[in-house]
Amino acid sequence: MLASHLLNFGVWEFDFINNRLIWDNKMHDIYGVKKEDFHHQMEDFTCKVHPDDLPATEKAIEEILKSNTPLFAQFRIIRPNGEVRIIAGNVKCIRNAANQPIRLIGINHDITETQLLQEKMLAQNKQLKKIAWMQSHEIRKPVANIIGLLTLYELKKNDLSETELLHYLKESATELDTMIKVIVDRTKSAES
Repeated sequence: MLASHLLNFGVWEFDFINNRLIWDNKMHDIYGVKKEDFHHQMEDFTCKVHPDDLPATEKAIEEILKSNTPLFAQFRIIRPNGEVRIIAGNVKCIRNAANQPIRLIGINHDITETQLLQEKMLAQNKQLKKIAWMQSHEIRKPVANIIGLLTLYELKKNDLSETELLHYLKESATELDTMIKVIVDRTKSAES
């Protein structure tokens, strides 16, 4: 029991012979269910599973009853206060000598914060890819314009007046400055 609290997972068992669901204290914490509101029935679990995830969860329970291998599943629950949490669960079916299921033993781990962090990181990566694309494509244009104009001016192989050259340089520098500001803004938004 100490290990489950240190590792932040709940331990549960369903006894088929007595039709009784047993949760440790951590399971009650994960599901937000008070002990006095827990009736030791499988419905104590299934009524908390998100309606969109319930068919797959019920199918997984059916499959574990047919299988000798442990099952891993990820699903959402809805706590009594309406909060949705994401759960990772492992379950194993214990059988008697006649190979009939007598118990299910499992662990549940609330992975909501981990999932949210992963989603945030994916969004930040997407934003950073946009920034990298801007740097490699859009910024090169005004920089190339500036370099080209300066090279032409140095070689004096063109008919540009100094006024025209300064106008084009200013235009390219302004475009470059605008792109840098956009990159800075996007970088800041990716950090939040």
